Amino acid sequence: MTEETNGTQVPGRCQAGSRHAWRTAHLSLAVILLLLTTGLAGGDIGNKAEEGKYSPLVEMLGEKDGEVQFIPFTEFMPDQERTDHSTCVDYLQSQPDLIQRIRDDLGCEEVNWRLDAMSYRLLYVPEPRKEMAELFVEYSRETIDDLLARTGLADPYHSISTVMEHGVEPFDGGKRIKAVIVRDLAREYKARYQFSGDTEKHINLDLAGRSSVDEVGSYSSYIRYSEKTDSWRFMRAPKTIWKSASDNPYTVLMTPLEETLHIGLRDATERVIMESIEASEHLPTMTEVRDIVERWMAVEEAVVGGLVYHLVPEVLITRIPELSETMIREDLKTKAEFDKYRLLPRAIEVVDDLGVRESVALFMKSPADMECLLR
Repeated sequence: MTEETNGTQVPGRCQAGSRHAWRTAHLSLAVILLLLTTGLAGGDIGNKAEEGKYSPLVEMLGEKDGEVQFIPFTEFMPDQERTDHSTCVDYLQSQPDLIQRIRDDLGCEEVNWRLDAMSYRLLYVPEPRKEMAELFVEYSRETIDDLLARTGLADPYHSISTVMEHGVEPFDGGKRIKAVIVRDLAREYKARYQFSGDTEKHINLDLAGRSSVDEVGSYSSYIRYSEKTDSWRFMRAPKTIWKSASDNPYTVLMTPLEETLHIGLRDATERVIMESIEASEHLPTMTEVRDIVERWMAVEEAVVGGLVYHLVPEVLITRIPELSETMIREDLKTKAEFDKYRLLPRAIEVVDDLGVRESVALFMKSPADMECLLR
């Protein structure tokens, strides 16, 4: 059993829009616009970078190619979470002629079916624009150094580049992270379903498809159960992947900040997750572990979001002062549609009250105390 925790998304987490989150988005929007006004008025662009140096990124990061060629990033791996199962079920329900042919082949009207196996692999499109990539890498390095100085977090990166090393190499701490910039990401899946009737005959049906990975940035931890030790343990991916194109360039420009904070705070998140699991009176089921993971990832997401929105004026806006307010407004509206950001409006207030460094220190010391402030 494997549960994956991401900087932007946890597989299996509810993605439905929340009416409460939609209402509270207006509160956080007001706070953000106030912050932006402060940043624009007081920022000294000359102290951050050559004036206009990173301005071309706003247009470059919003550009979309026509046809792109995806390259396999990993081999096919078992999907124990059955992530694309609902997509396959929707397809089968939309194909009555196919189901009738299966009934005819089985010789009965009532058929049973089950998912026999599901696997997936990740695909990516390399970033071909050398000039843009070099500028984005330089921007990322500069803004990350600024963020680290303001938060007191350690530099987690081994490198930031467009060089993609194929394959997945989960590691158990001790290594620095490779940040890889790609043009696009996708997920390709394969599934086998077995149909049977009231005889010994059965029919196997293979389905395959590809879906876009909408997250602009991603950093993953893996929690796994070992039957040998009768315990759960965390492992982490050795890289974070950042997309260099989006309908909203602001989300791309925020990604280095967001993912750096997720990496920096993840030790505390994993610690409180393990404490919650170990505090259970019985060995928790996968569903119970998922609920624990989602609870604490929502707190991490909120703290990261609150920190980013307070860092944006000095770290981002002073470097790209012409960044459109509309882009920031749209990013907030998008976040309000997802339940995992439900604590973000309150987190913005908490960070405003405590300060950036103090908020980081509190979360690192006690995620539970931070959660109490967010409720």
